[in-house]
Amino acid sequence: MDREATISLTVKSLLEVVQTGAKNIEIAIMAPGKTIEMLPAEQIEQYVKTIEAEKQEEQAKKKPGRGAAAGASSLPTRPAAEGEGSAGV
Repeated sequence: MDREATISLTVKSLLEVVQTGAKNIEIAIMAPGKTIEMLPAEQIEQYVKTIEAEKQEEQAKKKPGRGAAAGASSLPTRPAAEGEGSAGV
């Protein structure tokens, strides 16, 4: 995994547990033989925007695939009250 993929995975993971996106995320990058590098907030925001756009694209792809039968089967139903149905058979 290269640096970009690693940072993207890190941001994606943090977005699952952090509130309000990039505002509450700080990322420090450590590499052998180098000093710790803090990722600028602007760069983190770019990753957040890219990830959110990918999520929206995935959701858009899922929507057209749902047929009428799939939507109807997910509707909640109420349980039968006592005395209704075939309980007295």
